[in-house]
Amino acid sequence: MNYLRANLSRFKLITFDVTDTLLEYAVRPERHYAQVINGVLGPHINLQIDEDAISKSFVSCFRMMKSQYPNFGCKGKHPDELNNREENWRWWWRTLVERVILEAASQSGYIKVPPVLLTTIANQLIDDYTYDTNHMCWKKRPGVDQFMSAVQETANSSTSQNQRKMMAVISNFDSRLSTILRNHGISSASNDNPRLDFILTSYEAGVEKPDQQIFQIALNRANLISHASNVHPHEALHIGNLCKEDYLGARNAGWHALLVNVSNTKKNEELRTTIPKWHIFAGFPELQNRLETDPSFEW
Repeated sequence: MNYLRANLSRFKLITFDVTDTLLEYAVRPERHYAQVINGVLGPHINLQIDEDAISKSFVSCFRMMKSQYPNFGCKGKHPDELNNREENWRWWWRTLVERVILEAASQSGYIKVPPVLLTTIANQLIDDYTYDTNHMCWKKRPGVDQFMSAVQETANSSTSQNQRKMMAVISNFDSRLSTILRNHGISSASNDNPRLDFILTSYEAGVEKPDQQIFQIALNRANLISHASNVHPHEALHIGNLCKEDYLGARNAGWHALLVNVSNTKKNEELRTTIPKWHIFAGFPELQNRLETDPSFEW
């Protein structure tokens, strides 16, 4: 007997994180960065930057950018950029890439890199991770399609409109996310049979997970499009891969939460011991199997 529908019957809204939950990197970012950076710098100034140097520089520069301009710069640009009409998030990523290149190049003893080359590289990397036409940057996590389809089928098979389930995304991401998800078949450009009811990014919300406000904004969004009764926090489930941002953020907002593909970071490992083991899964196939075979899943 399949218990998936029964186990999910309490929920009107199921939301997902994206990075390392629905999608993962097709190759390590530092490898793709190195290919693009060296592909431009090599022919023009005969400079090749080591992949490890790019990786170390990315970590330090990303941390600094998040500290200086949180949430991809959604609150405003650097004063020198106030007259620039590009979106804040694009400025944020372009600035990050340029800093990464300059820091990594300096470690190789190369002080000056022409600004036009920095801009060319930054724009290419932004476009690569946005459109990803050859799927070089992103790929779906195993079992994503099967799990989302199974949830959708439980909703479609419901005889009561009150049991309709909405599926959505809540992600600490910038404005590119809708394009990325559509290009990888997770969301649809058609309104006839959309897989996701809405996509909420931290950039749009103005706050990042684990802030409870982003989960409340998601509930408000769900209630605007719901044709049935309002969705209350205890009727919402969030699935992600980070203990603090996804699990504790959702739980502190009154939601239910589950974890898949938990990242092996120090912060995650410290918090993981405080979370019930039956709420942590290696991936969607294991989660789906548990929900289908366990007649009394403990939420």
